[in-house]
Amino acid sequence: MPLYTYEIKSSAGQISRDEGEFSSVAELFQTVHARGSTLISYRRKVLPAMPRFRSRLKRPLLAEFFHNLALLLKGGVPLREALDDMVKPPCHPALQEIFVKVRSRIDEGLLFSEALKGASSQIPDIMFPLIYIGEETGQLDRTLEDGAAHLERMEAIISSTRRALVYPAVILFSMIGALAFWMIFVLPKLMEMFETMGITDLPLATRILMAGIDISKTWWPVVPVTLTLALVFFILSRKNERLHLLWDQLWNHMPLFRTVIRSSQLAFFFEYTAMLSAAGVNILRTLELMEQSVSNQILKKGVTRLRGEIGAGRAMSEAITSLGFFDPFILRMVKVGEQTGNMPEQFKLLADFYMDKVDKLVSAMSKTLEPLIIAVAGLIFAIIALGLLGPVYNMISNLST
Repeated sequence: MPLYTYEIKSSAGQISRDEGEFSSVAELFQTVHARGSTLISYRRKVLPAMPRFRSRLKRPLLAEFFHNLALLLKGGVPLREALDDMVKPPCHPALQEIFVKVRSRIDEGLLFSEALKGASSQIPDIMFPLIYIGEETGQLDRTLEDGAAHLERMEAIISSTRRALVYPAVILFSMIGALAFWMIFVLPKLMEMFETMGITDLPLATRILMAGIDISKTWWPVVPVTLTLALVFFILSRKNERLHLLWDQLWNHMPLFRTVIRSSQLAFFFEYTAMLSAAGVNILRTLELMEQSVSNQILKKGVTRLRGEIGAGRAMSEAITSLGFFDPFILRMVKVGEQTGNMPEQFKLLADFYMDKVDKLVSAMSKTLEPLIIAVAGLIFAIIALGLLGPVYNMISNLST
C-alpha cells in the first residue's frame, strides 16, 4: 500500500504534518475529512523506507507510553487526540511507527483493542484483554495504568533475576581469564627460568604449579570448545522448545540459582494472574494468555497442565496440588481465596511475597558469593605466589650457606 506524507489543518486552525498508508488519494482525503480536518498538501513517497532491524521493544519504554496515554485519557483528552500527541517527537521511532498505524486503523472505525492487535506483535499479550475490558467498562485509563504498572513489575522481576545470575558469572569469568593468562603466558616462562638455573629441589607449591601448567598446556582447548558449545546450545534453545526445556532444567538443578529462578517464575505467575483476575478475566483465559507469554519451559508446561485440569472441572487448589511446582502454603492461600471469593487479593499477596523473596535472594547471593569468590581467588593466587617465591627462597638460602 502506498505511503503518503501530508499536511493538514485542524478545525482549530492548527497545521500539522503526518504520514500513513492509503490505497489512493481519495482514501487519504476521506480519512482526513473524517477527523474534521482539511487536507492542505500531500506527497506520495516513491522510494520505500530502508529496512531496519527491529528488536523487541523494552518493557520500560512500553510502560512509560501506556502510563502517559492513560494520563491523557484520565485528563479528558479523547483517545484519537491523545494518540496524536503521543506519536509526536520525542516519541521513540519504533513506537511512533506502531501507533501511527494504530491511529490510522482507528480512523477506519476499529476499536483501540482491534487496531492495536492488527498493527503490531510488539505489544505484550496481557495488554489486549486489559484494553478490551477498559473499552467495555469505560475505564480504559485505569486498565492502561494497570497494564503499565504490570510491565514495570515484570521488568523488576526479570532485572532482579538477571542481576543475581550475571554478577557471579562476570566475577567467575574474570577470574578464569586472569588465571588462564598466568597459566599460559607468564608462569611457563618463569618455570623455564628455574629449570635453566638448575634448581631441582622444588617446594610442594611449585610442583603443584608445574603440574597445573602441564595440564593447561595439554587441555587448554577444552575451555574455548566448551564455552562455544554452551553458546551454541543457548542460541539453539531459544528456537527449539525441547532444547529450551533442557536449558531451563539445567539451571533448575544448579544450587542457589534454582531458588532465584523458581521464585522469579512464581512471582511472574501470581503477578500475571492477579492482574487479569482483578480486571475480570476468568482463570482459563488468564492461563491461556500466560502460556503464550511465559518463556521458562518448566513453568509453561505447568501452566498448560494446570489449564487442562481446571478446564476438566477441578478447582485451582486441587490442580495446583498435583503439579509439585508450588510451595505447600500456596495451596492454603488459594483455598482461602476460593472459599472467600477473594482470589485477586490472594494472588496479589503471593506476587508481593515472591517479589520480596527474589529481592532478598539477590541481595543474599551478592553478599554470600562475593567473599567466597574472593577466598577462592586468594587461595589460587597464594599457591602461585608460593610456587614462584619458594624456589627463589631456596636458592638464596643455598647461596648464603
